[in-house]
Amino acid sequence: MRDLMVRPGIVVLTPGFLTIVDVDESVEQAVSARSDLFEMRVFGNSIYLRPTKRAGTTDLVVTAGGRVFMLRLVIDDKNFTTYRYRIRYPRQTELPQGEFSSVVTQGEAKPPSAVKEATLPLQVEFTLTKAGEGLLLEYRALNAGKNPVVLDPARLRVQGGGKDLSFRLLWREGAAVPGRLLPGETERGAFLVDSLTLPVEVSWSATEVGTGRTLVVGGKWSEVK
Repeated sequence: MRDLMVRPGIVVLTPGFLTIVDVDESVEQAVSARSDLFEMRVFGNSIYLRPTKRAGTTDLVVTAGGRVFMLRLVIDDKNFTTYRYRIRYPRQTELPQGEFSSVVTQGEAKPPSAVKEATLPLQVEFTLTKAGEGLLLEYRALNAGKNPVVLDPARLRVQGGGKDLSFRLLWREGAAVPGRLLPGETERGAFLVDSLTLPVEVSWSATEVGTGRTLVVGGKWSEVK
């Protein structure tokens, strides 16, 4: 819940299906800039959403229990199921779920302690969340180097239990040219993974323009909430 007050969480809507968002406190208000994209009903602690369009993305700002949090609604017409989300208020300070991954340059054998985080040309934060029978993989990439970096979704690999998992890109934003981060640029986005098998391992190869170096970012998760 702490993250949703500063950064919207992803809620996937499927045409022809209802999506339910349950909140710990009674929902006082829910507003969106594009209410034409969906129908909404609020009953106590639950928000019921049904898309009226085949595609689209918008925000949903919710007030519940005197707190305000943000959601990003994504209509996915390639999806054929529905989801139920639960928004929990933390009882104590929690550590962020996302984590900056290490960056490894192919051809080098430097141990992690020999690489200073401040000099890494690419930093990527991943957040993994259960979404029905699948997995929502969100990322935030920062080009902290001096050269452009190409981050191609086709070079992303997601494995579950040692086997490749299929996925698709839901959205991405931030960079002037999607997938090509200039120095200092940040790109955010999300992938929907069709199934979830633990442990989950993410590996994403990027290319640094000018040097031609291949940078591999990723991580491994034995538990996903």
